Amino acid sequence: MSRIFGKTVRQLLVLAAALTLGTLALTLGYLTYFDRAVLLEQGRKTDGTVVGIDVGVKGLKRVMAQYTTLDGRRLVGRDVHSTQWFAANEVGDEVELFYDPFFEGSEPPDILIERGPWIWFNPVFLLLGGILLVWLGFVLARHERRKGGT
Repeated sequence: MSRIFGKTVRQLLVLAAALTLGTLALTLGYLTYFDRAVLLEQGRKTDGTVVGIDVGVKGLKRVMAQYTTLDGRRLVGRDVHSTQWFAANEVGDEVELFYDPFFEGSEPPDILIERGPWIWFNPVFLLLGGILLVWLGFVLARHERRKGGT
């Protein structure tokens, strides 16, 4: 089997695939974590009413809620948390949410509906999955090296 930098092509492919997927999962995990952290830290907490469920790609559901800002504007925002496992809220439910007080766009603003520790599930899942994939890539590449790359 041909070798590149002292490693077999198979070892390099396994390592590259695991590192690529792991890095992608780590990046998405960090970005989703950062979105939530910014809304919690800089956002304002208010009450709102669920006005719809936005079903996106592959059946991912995002709650749409109407709320009133501190300056009196009534907006409809889209929850940053999406899921296909369960419908957390129904239309008409009263919810507590965090919103960006500096939002000035035409698209529905991002909001974060208060769900206790569950708001961290997606980012933590992605971060842990990314760490696992990177670790697994190195373990499999090492295993290939030990058995001689056959």
